[in-house]
Amino acid sequence: MTIITITSLVHYLSLVETIVDKKNEIVLFRGQMCDWPLLPSIARKDPKENTTRMEKEMLKDLHRRSKLLLNCKIDTKWEWLVLAQHKGLLTRLLDWTSNPLTALWFACQPCGINDACVYIIDTDRSLDVDQRKSPFKNNKTRIYKPILNNELVIAQDGWFTAHYYCKDEQEFIPLEKDVDMKDLITKVIIPHALKPLLIKRLSRLGTNSRTIYPGLEGLCKHLNWKYQVANSIK
Repeated sequence: MTIITITSLVHYLSLVETIVDKKNEIVLFRGQMCDWPLLPSIARKDPKENTTRMEKEMLKDLHRRSKLLLNCKIDTKWEWLVLAQHKGLLTRLLDWTSNPLTALWFACQPCGINDACVYIIDTDRSLDVDQRKSPFKNNKTRIYKPILNNELVIAQDGWFTAHYYCKDEQEFIPLEKDVDMKDLITKVIIPHALKPLLIKRLSRLGTNSRTIYPGLEGLCKHLNWKYQVANSIK
């Protein structure tokens, strides 16, 4: 895994351009407020616990209880996993985006004292999910490009990595240690002092709470930031 510390938005965009120019079919970005392991939510409490049975039961229960709450059609187990992930259920999916500005915005939230990071995956299509198979039958971490059937996936240019419980190692393996993935990853470190200015410049480029979270709540978050915070950033 390559590690690079950026010094400005221009530096970040130049790095992204260098990676995109390799012309691999898939370039994905994930912004993190802290340098946590690249593990899905279902595995963060204890990566050594095989939570597959629990995850299946939660999805089954979600399917049973949610029919009157849905505003879109859900056809496959993969689509149910995406819905569950975006509504806060613990799943084996890890969020990524094809938009480097979106990832940088997430990395800079909130503007605390920790350095943030953006992870970049750069690969061909050999790790794509086979959507004919169950999400619980994978024996490798795969990349999933979802159906655009919910507003968050659309607004955030969402993709996912679909993780698995490795029975040989008896744990969920973080992407940065996964033999099939680690050499495909670049970690971009964002110094904490740079984050407020990056957020201001990202907003000028059209990436902010209003665009990341479509709807009234996202607009209100953006207006809070615009009138309370933005003018003090220099």
